[in-house]
Amino acid sequence: MRRVIILGTSFAAILALAYMWPVLGALNVNGNARGAMCVAGHCCCMGRAEAADTTAPKNAQPRLTLDPNQFVGPVKEAYKFAEKNPELLAQLHCYCGCDKAEGHQNLLDCYRGTHGASCEICTGEALLAKRMSEQGSPVDQIRNAIRRNFAQDN
Repeated sequence: MRRVIILGTSFAAILALAYMWPVLGALNVNGNARGAMCVAGHCCCMGRAEAADTTAPKNAQPRLTLDPNQFVGPVKEAYKFAEKNPELLAQLHCYCGCDKAEGHQNLLDCYRGTHGASCEICTGEALLAKRMSEQGSPVDQIRNAIRRNFAQDN
């Protein structure tokens, strides 16, 4: 009987830890709050990005994306591009599966919150779109390149 109680308690503790892990991963480390996710070995968050941080100063248009200055490296570059080119990203599909898991309808939705900061696919798609748009590629070519590089069996 004691063995059943110990096993049951251990199982409950493991479940509780698994449930709390995302919160625990974003705790302060040496007094510096950092996000739990990193992209390609680069820590992408200078601090914890909050979804409520999409507000703009008075008399300005509301933000469509999170502030890129919350991030560093390639993630910051992707958020900057999304901020400056929302109409392009709104026309592109994201192939990481966030459409099913989070209800995203396009690549721009990944940059409205913190999802884009923790997903290498989203960052890669945005940076590919950036490079191609800077070369003058039309939306159809960008869309096809993203599909070729990121769609798996689609």
